[in-house]
Amino acid sequence: MGVAGLVRLLPAAVVAPFAASLGDRFRRERFLLVVMLLGSAALAGSAAAAFADSRSLVFTCAALFGIAATLIRPALQALLPSLARTTEELIASNSATSTVESLGSLVGPLFAGLVVSGAGVGAVFIGGAAMLLAAAVMLARVRVHGRVEPTVPLASRQTARTAIAAGFRPMLREPSARLLSGLAVAQTFVRGCLNVLIVVAAFRIFRGRAADVGYLTTAIGVGGLLGALGATLLGARRLAISFAAALVFWGIPIALVAPWPRFAAALLLFAIVGAANSVEDVALFTLFQRTIADDVLTRALGLFWGLAMGAVAIGSVVAPPVVTALGPRAAFVVVGALLPLLVLVAFRRLANIDAISAPAPELDLVAGLPMFAPLSLAAKERVARQLLPVAVSAGDVVIHAGDGGDCFYIVERGEVAIDAGALQLRARRGDYFGEIALMDDIPRTATVTAVVDSRLQALLRDAFLSAVTGHPAALTAGQQIAQARLEEIARAQTPA
Repeated sequence: MGVAGLVRLLPAAVVAPFAASLGDRFRRERFLLVVMLLGSAALAGSAAAAFADSRSLVFTCAALFGIAATLIRPALQALLPSLARTTEELIASNSATSTVESLGSLVGPLFAGLVVSGAGVGAVFIGGAAMLLAAAVMLARVRVHGRVEPTVPLASRQTARTAIAAGFRPMLREPSARLLSGLAVAQTFVRGCLNVLIVVAAFRIFRGRAADVGYLTTAIGVGGLLGALGATLLGARRLAISFAAALVFWGIPIALVAPWPRFAAALLLFAIVGAANSVEDVALFTLFQRTIADDVLTRALGLFWGLAMGAVAIGSVVAPPVVTALGPRAAFVVVGALLPLLVLVAFRRLANIDAISAPAPELDLVAGLPMFAPLSLAAKERVARQLLPVAVSAGDVVIHAGDGGDCFYIVERGEVAIDAGALQLRARRGDYFGEIALMDDIPRTATVTAVVDSRLQALLRDAFLSAVTGHPAALTAGQQIAQARLEEIARAQTPA
């Protein structure tokens, strides 16, 4: 078992940070599809090896599956911001992912046990390969709209080394990402220790049977399922605090196993650990998705998962000598105290992350516009980053009727007058203008003048058209708005 675990985790820890860079160089849904097919093929190979009674080939296929399984996570987590439309939807998507994973952690071992007892190990591998293949077939129908595709050949873009380094950069240089990943890797180290301590608890603290190991592990899964459901209630503006609280509740229950050595109590404590794990996952990955640039997100998450897999392996190796040196109960206290102490040291910096990751005011402006509402959160943030502030004084003319269209404008503060001949309008905060000339490729239909000192946000023509035309629903909304405004101008100019 130890060799199998090492073979499955170690190659993944080494390869994932580098292979994940492909997720940012190709369409993420297609990259995820290929990785899932690789995982299905590896499981099918494991089945063939099992029927042939070739242990070495089973281990080889296990290494391939470990790589695929480790790449699925960063690819999926990087894909979600391109599907969710708001931060609340993103949190809910992460919670749903965690819920399904927790449910799989409960049902999967039960399925494997039943199939092994009835049909053998090879049948388990066949069943897993078939399920992953079925999931890949469903994923093949998914297509992300609004993602900006590279316009130059792959060979003339970044070199492989540069592309990979771009994923390492946010994790190593940005203080918030570095702190989050450091604490999360510490949590996976504790998880590796816990894998060993569960066995120690069953046999040396509770003097139980092998089945007790399964019960304790199941308690973590049950808690994880409940925690994942509860994580849907997390607020978008307090995620770092929720992450810190989850780490504390990851460690304290482990430490309490020592002074409270009752099996029923341990089941409850491990359920709390499982619940904290789900909340921690949802808060952590939402923060990663909110603070790391979308164009390097898969690479950054691949680096994290590589470190995480390595930390689990190291924790599994470190725990036995700790138990030997300190004894079972003291080992639980030492391992359980690690995360609360780290949170205590880093709490002030964690609290600051919530302020850093809060949505920019420009994002609120973008999200409030009908043609941008259908866009994913990642696409809206890309539009918000491309906005250019324009300060105008009272009486300044922003655009002239008859001129060519070069920008789309949103009123952030103040008031402007829109003069379309017989049609006279006023635009205030959250209103917009300039889309007709861009959508229909015609001259400006109105003159816009600042009524008071105002601040506008301008989006250049190419950026506007890329955002709107890249998503079918956004394009339809933009065309309907432009057509409705043209008809309004026409009605105003028609004599009664």
